[in-house]
Amino acid sequence: MEELLKGLRELHQINIYSVDENWCIQLFDLDVCPNDYDVQPCPEFECVFETSGNVLYDVLSDALEWAKEQLENQN
Repeated sequence: MEELLKGLRELHQINIYSVDENWCIQLFDLDVCPNDYDVQPCPEFECVFETSGNVLYDVLSDALEWAKEQLENQN
């Protein structure tokens, strides 16, 4: 699971939290500090991807798959 997190961190800022039985993840562009959103909300701070599920590994895998697809589409 650490490798999934490292892979995601190379591509995006990450916000992970839980709600009830679900794990939630939000991805942000690398130049965005998600913690600043509460201080100064603006479209630039919006997450670029969000998903949730009850298995953390699956949530991380889905997020990394999406991030890699986005990278491939840019090239």
